[in-house]
Amino acid sequence: MGDIELLSWNYKDTPETFNTVIKHDPSYFESIMEENDIQKYVLLITCNRVELYFSSEGKIPIIPENPVYIKYPESIRHLFLVSSGLESMALGENDILRQIKNAYDLSTKRKHMDKFLSYTFQKALSVGKDVRTQTDISHGKTSLSTISLDILEKQYSLKGKKIGIIGTGKMAVSLLNYLSGSGSEVTVYGRSIDHSRNLAVLYGSSYSDLSDISELIKSNDIIIAATSSKNYIIKRSDIQDIEEEKIMVDLSNPPNIEKDLPGNVSLYDLDMIYKISSETKGQRKKEIQRSKEIIDGEMEIYRDRINQMKSDDIISMFYRYSAEITEEEMDELKRKINITEDQERVIKIMMNSFTNKLLAPYTNSMKSFIRSNANYSYILKEYNTMLDKLLIKKDKKIIK
Repeated sequence: MGDIELLSWNYKDTPETFNTVIKHDPSYFESIMEENDIQKYVLLITCNRVELYFSSEGKIPIIPENPVYIKYPESIRHLFLVSSGLESMALGENDILRQIKNAYDLSTKRKHMDKFLSYTFQKALSVGKDVRTQTDISHGKTSLSTISLDILEKQYSLKGKKIGIIGTGKMAVSLLNYLSGSGSEVTVYGRSIDHSRNLAVLYGSSYSDLSDISELIKSNDIIIAATSSKNYIIKRSDIQDIEEEKIMVDLSNPPNIEKDLPGNVSLYDLDMIYKISSETKGQRKKEIQRSKEIIDGEMEIYRDRINQMKSDDIISMFYRYSAEITEEEMDELKRKINITEDQERVIKIMMNSFTNKLLAPYTNSMKSFIRSNANYSYILKEYNTMLDKLLIKKDKKIIK
């Protein structure tokens, strides 16, 4: 009955280690949790965060890449902030809800979910939706693609520009939606010419593959990289013979475009976009504050429900322990005297009735205590520890 805690790498708190960690496949993190004997967890991976939410059971995983470790209940508040888009590079972004839902579904499929994690992630999705419904946090430009193109529009104007989009995923779709009607000439580039063509024809764009990076750069005024590649697609050496002014936007993590480019290239990477996004946050302090107030209120509801679930488990353990004691005493009685099946049935009914009447005041008292006291987690831990010891002791006795 461990609390849910968090190991996090993200663009804001651990930028250096995050750029290394994001290159790992999900199987890497799964193997680490197995090595640490942690079975119940949810792995959330986005373009700017890798997070492991896990039922601790008193264990802290040993992780080589130095994540930020957040204890309960701050771990839950962090998840609610993430689901509400308050921890996103683009304030209020909506796609994070889909990513959290996918992480939840995958954990369930792989049987890493328990009822506490399940309730937690369902609650996080609900909180994220409530914040967007009750505030204007998601109004306006709330994605990296729209923010980056808005920057380009203000500084350079997109009309008449030749724009190359590297990638055929969701980010590319978002970019194409924004550019539709902008008066720019767009070409979609992908590793698969079929994927490039299938996406480009939907928006009346041109398409190509990535076989000739130098030609790609020469042919476009603006190049936007938005892929899941773990390696550079555009390197400094690809640009060294190009003299024209070029504008490049790297929306990928790990980066797709090498930094320290020649002076004729203006590069907008995630660090620069985050800086601009932070300025936007400063202009929307009222919506951020209102969102956090909603989250704080939901945290109270969450803690009450989680502790109620824990108390229900402990009460169940009380009755389990009592039932096993009853069974042992019945076996002992049958060894001493001969009784019929009808007599055994009547005795069991009487003993169960006695057990229920004996335990009812204590279980009701526990429930009442939880309803009327804010600081009750400690008593649940004490009961849990006591019952664990009793059940383990009794199980060992049965084995002997």
